[in-house]
Parts: sequence; structure tokens; C-alpha cells
Amino acid sequence: MTRWALPRLPYGTLRERRFSQLKGYSIAFLTVLLALLLTLLLWQLHRLNSIYPLFLAAVMVSSWYGGFNPGLFATFLSAMVCAYFLLPPFYSLAVSGFSAVGLLQFVLVALLISLLNTALREARSQAQKNARAAQQNYDSLRQIQDTLRQSEERYRLLIEGVTNYAIFMLDPNGNFTSWNIGAERILGYQEAEIIGQPFERIFSPDAIKQGQPQQVLTKAVTEGFSKENRWHLRKDGNFFWAHCVITPLRDENGNLRGFSKIMQDITERKQAEEEKEQLLLREQAARAVSEAAQSAAEAANRSKDEFLAIVSHELRTPMTAIIGWAGMLQTGALDEAKVTLALEIIERNANLQMQLIEDLLDISRIVRGELSLSIDLVDLVKVITAAIEVVQSLADAKSIQIETILDTSIEKISGDSDRLQQVVLNLLTNAIKFTPNEGRIKVQLSKEVGSGEEFSQTSIFNYVQIQVSDTGKGISADFLPHVFERFCQADSSHTRSNKGLGLGLAIARHVVELHGGTIQAQSQGIGQGATFTVKLPILEESRGESLSSSSPPSPPSPNPLTNLRVLVVDDEADVRQWITVVLEECGAKVSTFSSTEQGLKALEELHPDVLISDIGMPGEDGYALMRKIREIEAERGGRIPAVALTGYARVEDYKEALAAGFQLHVAKPVRAAELIAVVASLGKMSGKL
Repeated sequence: MTRWALPRLPYGTLRERRFSQLKGYSIAFLTVLLALLLTLLLWQLHRLNSIYPLFLAAVMVSSWYGGFNPGLFATFLSAMVCAYFLLPPFYSLAVSGFSAVGLLQFVLVALLISLLNTALREARSQAQKNARAAQQNYDSLRQIQDTLRQSEERYRLLIEGVTNYAIFMLDPNGNFTSWNIGAERILGYQEAEIIGQPFERIFSPDAIKQGQPQQVLTKAVTEGFSKENRWHLRKDGNFFWAHCVITPLRDENGNLRGFSKIMQDITERKQAEEEKEQLLLREQAARAVSEAAQSAAEAANRSKDEFLAIVSHELRTPMTAIIGWAGMLQTGALDEAKVTLALEIIERNANLQMQLIEDLLDISRIVRGELSLSIDLVDLVKVITAAIEVVQSLADAKSIQIETILDTSIEKISGDSDRLQQVVLNLLTNAIKFTPNEGRIKVQLSKEVGSGEEFSQTSIFNYVQIQVSDTGKGISADFLPHVFERFCQADSSHTRSNKGLGLGLAIARHVVELHGGTIQAQSQGIGQGATFTVKLPILEESRGESLSSSSPPSPPSPNPLTNLRVLVVDDEADVRQWITVVLEECGAKVSTFSSTEQGLKALEELHPDVLISDIGMPGEDGYALMRKIREIEAERGGRIPAVALTGYARVEDYKEALAAGFQLHVAKPVRAAELIAVVASLGKMSGKL
């Protein structure tokens, strides 16, 4: 167990130790043997006084070369040899008397010699170890010095070779103490002109006033380092954006010895980041615009769908009444009272459809900027009175009282009488629609003197004001800013109680603005009623003017178209029949045809005085018919006055009709009185009336 508990030495070390021990014991044995032989030899030559000197020498040699154990072995062996060969009785180990005392002395002296040699031997070994350690320390120190020198050289080469970074040192007071090539390249200063200068030299005047150089050093001392991006100043006065790191330098005792600063010029990176940020902002803006446009397009599509649904509803509803009552009239089962009622309903719903179509056409003209005015002097009292007469039946149906306060002394203003009446009609219709039964509507006309800021022309101070106020449901604050927008209604759901397309107020605003005026809506909220105010400027050129008095018009003739020959070309048989009845009732002679080819033949055969032609017809349209007619000689009817009676009501259609050779362009549907007036006008052009 003890054997295995001992630490096991490497095989080579154990072998060397055994060989060393064997060598020491061998030297001890040989030296003792040599001492015995020499002593016996000297004993034969002459009797010796002492037999121990050579054996002491053997012990000395053995202990010196082999250590204490070989010296002890030599002492024991020498004592045995002396007792056996040299002390009486010879050849016996029994020693007594004086011989025993001498042998004991020998042993003691030999042991002392062994101890002294062992101590000297260990001292020499320790000295050798110390010498070797000293040599090793010396070699290590030289190696460290060489390494340090190489490191300093590499650091110097690194610092001097770095050109993309400015690296320099500062003393504790913030003055430059070192300067590399990169600092020269970036900041522009040579080492000789910057060493000893204050740290503030590379800061802008504003930064120096704010104490930023000292703040940077203080932060580095307090927090252990300072890292920041800031503007720095070159020798030539130009600024550059730099990334800076400042580190305090301390000795082994923690005392501040200075600062090191590494600076990198990142101006290009900053510019790239700013450009990237700007690009990102532009992309975000473009994305926002795109999303807004998409949202607006979606909203427009929804509005379009809602509007088309409303248009479909508003057109189909009166058509249902027209078709229904017309069918009942065809049965002949209605009495006279119900026939009259049916005709009234059919006429009312037909007029409603006509108004819807007119509103749509007006909005189309407004969108294209083609809504024009026929300017003349207008009597607003008559305009308002006529509008009230039109809607009076609607107000009576809901027991709504219309109160008027009209200043009859107001002079006439420049404007379009029909369009202004349309504005008042739209306001009154809107008020009646949203006012409950037995409500009240007030219409006021007055002349006002303003500050000159009411209109775009600040030189206008006098204006007339039309106000239509009601006691109706009012307008919410959220919807009030949108009340004059096209197709915009406070309630566009299927359950809404009020009909219409939401175009009347938009048309009214545009007409008022064409007259240079303004229109505003006011309401205290839901259930508080609403007030619409129209302001129209009184221009200087219209002030004081009035229409020359003229005799009242003579009553119309019962047959204003007597013997007037009218040629009608239209592919719709119902339209041809209706025109025929209307014009023949006024004394005209009407011939109707359904195609361009038939119309051309009839023109040469019948020699009519007036032509009424549709535009959209199968085969050749009305434009082609008129162009062919204008190519004919005058004697054959090439100069016949003509009107285009068509469902195409755009401004482009009007211009194209005139360009083709028509004198007039009238949009369908048309009332009988208007048709008679148009034909009479053409009859006068032909000289037949």
C-alpha cells in the first residue's frame, strides 16, 4: 500500500536517480577498497601510527560525490574493513580496548565529514540553481526588453502608417503631445505646428463658446471614455463630420497622465445616410401618396357606386309612376277625375326626371368648366317670386308656410335670370325637403353694404343678399363643410327619407360663383334648422341701369305655325308621333321619316320650310344628314333652317351640331312650348312666318 501511495515519477527520472545512487555507492566501495590496499601497502613498508587517514579520505570522496548516504556507506564499510584487517585481533570483528575507542572516533569523524560534505554539496547545488535562475531571469528580461522594443516599433509604425484615422495624444491640460500622419491628412496641421497647442484648436467657435472641448475631456475622465459624432474644424476652415473616441491615460497609481483620441472622418457616410434618409422619406411620402390615392380611388369608386345606385333609384321611381298610370290610362277604365289625376302624376314625374337629367348635365358641364351664363339685367324680386310659385305646391302639400321679405327697391343686377332662378329653386326645394310638416321657411332679399372683403374683388362694397332659412332638421357640424360637394348627402343609405341626387347645392354654389358671388350654409346643429345665404355683387356698370320700358307682349296666336311645312327625321316612332301632334295643333304641316336616306328624298320632293332631325340614328346619323343637305344647292333645299333635337347634350355635341350645319341644338327631353318656340324661330329664319 505504501509503495502505491507514493507519487509515481516518470520512468526516465526514476532511472536517472537509480543510476546516480548506484554511481555514488560504487564510488564509496571503490574508494574504501583503494584505501584498504594503500593502507596494507604502507603497513608492509613501515609501521603506521594511524590506519584511519586514507579511510577518512575515502569517506570524504564518497560523501562529496555521492552525498550523505554513500558517505555513510563508506563510513560503515571502512569501519568493518579496519576492524577485520587492521585491528587486533586480526581477521575478526571483535574489537576491544583502545582499538575500539579509535574506531569509534573514526566513525564519528567520518560522520561529521559526511555531514559537512553533504551541506557543502547542497550549498553548491543551490548556488548552481540560483545561478541558473539568475541566468534565466536575465535571458527573460532581455527577451521582454526585445519584445517591448519590437512592440513599440510596431505601434510607432502602426500609428504613423494609419492615414484614415487621426490619432493623437493630449496632456492632462488638453494640449497636443503627439500627432500622426492621419491627423495631418484629416485636420491639415503639421506635427510641428500643432504640438503644444490647445485641444480647442479643432473645434468650431460655437462649440468653444458652449464649452464642449472641456465637457468632452470631463466626460472621458468621469465615465472612462467619451464616444461621440460631431462637427470638427480643419485648418482650412472647412467642417467635417467625425466619429471620435477619447480615452484617459493613467499610471499604475491611477493618476491622470493625459488622453488619447482617435478620430475618423465620416462626412461621406453622413451624407450617404442623409441621402438614404431623404430617399426613405420620399419613398414613405410616395407610399403615403399612393395609399392616399388608392384610398381616394376606393372612396371615389364607393361614391360612384352609391351615386349610380341613387341615380338608378331616382330615375326608376318616377318611371314606375309614369308607366303604371300610363298603363291604367290605356285600359280606359278610369273616370274623368282619375284621368286628370293620372295626367298630373305623369307630368309631375316626367318633370322630375327631366330635372334629374338637367342636374346631371349641369354637373357634367361644371366638371368640364363649360357651364356658361347669358348675362343681362336681372330683377331678383321677379326671380324669387317665380321660384316660389314653382315650389308652392310642394310647400302646400306639407303645410309649410313660406314667408317673404323682399326689398323691391333693389336695382337690377347683371346676371343670368334662368340660372339665378335655378339657384333659388334649389335652395327652396332643399328647404322644403328637410322641413317637417307645418314648418316655416323665410325668404329674404336685401341690399347690404360690406367691408369690401366679401368677394375676390375687394373694390366691391355693395351687394344684394338672398337668405333662405327654415325650421327643418338642420345640418350636423361634421357634415356642414361638405354640404356643397357633389354627390354628397348626409344620409345616402337605402333607408333615407329624402330623395334626390345631392347635386342641387353643388350646382347652386357654382352658379353663384360664376356670378362673382358667394354662398354659405349655417346651422346650429341637428334639429335647429338651417340658413343659406347668397351674396351677389352689384357691379358699377349695372348700377342705375334698367331695362327700357316696353309694351306688354301681345297674346300668342292660336296657330303660330300656320301652313309651315316641317320635315321630321327621327328613328323613334313615339317621338315622331308626339312632334307631329304638337306641331299640327299649331297649324303646321308635318312630314316624318325614320332614316337619313328617307329624309334626303323627302327634302327634294316636299320642299319643307324647317327641318327637325335626331342625331343618333342607325346607319347614318344626323350629322351626316346635315352635311349632305348643306352640299345641295339652295334651290333644292340646301339652306333649310334646321334644329338638332337629340339626347346628346354635351357642349361638344352642341359645337359639332353647329359645325355640321344645324342652326340650333336642343337637348331631349323638350317641352311642347319650347318645341313650338324653336320651330317658330326657324320658320322666321326661312321667311315663312
